[in-house]
This record gives sequence, structure tokens and C-alpha cells, in this order.
Amino acid sequence: MEKFKLALAQIESEPGKIKVNLEKMLVYIGKAAEQGARLIVFPEMCLPGYMVMDGKDFHNFYALATDFTDPATLELLKAAEKNKLDIIYGTSTKSPSVEGFYYNSAVLITDTGLIEVYNKAHLPTGNHGGTIFYEGLYAKPGNEFPVMEMEYARLGAQVCYDLFFPEVSRIEAVKGAELIVNISAGPVTSKASFDKLLPARALENACYFAYVNVAGVQGGVNFFGHSRLLNPLGMPVLELAQGKEDFGVAELDPGLFSGLRRQLDMLRDRGRRPEIYRELSEEYE
Repeated sequence: MEKFKLALAQIESEPGKIKVNLEKMLVYIGKAAEQGARLIVFPEMCLPGYMVMDGKDFHNFYALATDFTDPATLELLKAAEKNKLDIIYGTSTKSPSVEGFYYNSAVLITDTGLIEVYNKAHLPTGNHGGTIFYEGLYAKPGNEFPVMEMEYARLGAQVCYDLFFPEVSRIEAVKGAELIVNISAGPVTSKASFDKLLPARALENACYFAYVNVAGVQGGVNFFGHSRLLNPLGMPVLELAQGKEDFGVAELDPGLFSGLRRQLDMLRDRGRRPEIYRELSEEYE
């Protein structure tokens, strides 16, 4: 892991308006480059807008889903190359192999033109903490947890509700992730849970953890914002505003990461005992 700067762009998108949202993203990409960021992260479903709260707007989720040949993707590829930084953002995507399958995805676009995709594995559907979610009616769940090898760090990606399943972060950490990025559309009703889980995921996996949440109101739902970068001790390095659009840049210290990975044995053989965790893979009623 090398020392590098990470930008968090906590934006408020307009559902169904890709051009408007893209223009806003391009502005923040320019700001990140001006401040020397190597990577910028945007929230869940920020490009098309998060329109899956009411269980009604299926048309936009499918119609705006990308196969990465669309004009918005091409603009983001050009922006990454021009500004010499990588971009992580959220959008709906089409399955490359099965017609009619769609995903809620975190997309990585690099300055060299590479595109990597993580498909959200856990789709909240039903009543969660007083808010009704419908994601399982729109999208298929992903089944893989790739770790992306960048020149400055190994990245693990996840989307929002994946945070509530510690197995996701642990798999990514065991596979070598030094920075885990969670892009989110967390409503205010979920804030207390995220506040507790985020530092735990960073500390228990001895990794940097970047969380970038939607800000403002979409579809009548208030999103709490409060994006943040946590260090491998679970302590905040950067925190953005609550409830409104915000932006910030912070530097990651590879010395802190490597030192903790050597000292803490949660990920090493003398600490972890995967041979006795078989019950995790059993079905329970």
C-alpha cells in the first residue's frame, strides 16, 4: 500500500436524470484532481439516482442500467484519464451474460480505462428499522467479493446493506484488501446502526474503511450523509456533513496499516480458525 489521497463526494442526485447527475460528478472529479486525490468515491446509485424506495419506478432502474457502452460511462472514462484518478460510483447495471438480469452495482473506472464491477450481495427487502425497502424486487444479488489490485492499494468494494454482514468485510480482508469502500444510500432511520458498525468493520479487519452515503432527499426519503474515512483502528480520519451535500479529501497512511496488520492476529493463522467456523455455512430456520 502506498501513501495516497482519497476523495469522498457525498452528493444529492436527482432520480432518473443521468445527465444532471453526471455533470455534478464531473465537477467533483475536477475538484478531487485539483487536491491531488488518486481515487474519488461517490454514493450508491448516484448516477441514475436512488429510485428503488417506493417499489414503483422499475422503468428507470432498468432503462437507465448500463452495459458500459453508454455516453455517461464514456464521459467518466474520459474524466478519469484526463484527471489521472480512479472513480468508484453507484449505478444499476445489466448482466453481461443473462438477458433481463440487473444489479445494484459499485463500479470502478480507472485512469487507464479499466472497468471493474461489484454487484451488491445483500438486497434489503421489507421493513428494516422502520423503513420499507424494495431492492430485491428490482435487482439480482451478486455472489462474488472481488479485491481489486491497484498500484496504490488493494481495494474491496461493497454496497450499503452489505455492511451488516461481517462476512463480506472479512472475506475481502482475508483476500488482501487494505481499503474497503462501502457506497451507500442510508436513510436517517439507519444512522445509529451505521455509526456502530463502521468502526467495528475497520478495527476487526485492520483496514482503512471508506463509507460514502447519499445526502439530502430523494423520493421523499431523507438520507443522512455523514460519509467518512476510518483508519484501521476504527478512528475517523475524515468526516463529512450530516444531511447535506459535502466533499473532502484525506491521505491514507500505509505505515499505520502495515504496522497494525503485523501486530493484530485476527487475520493470521494463530488468531483465525476457519476450520471451526463451518456452522456459518449451515442453513437455520
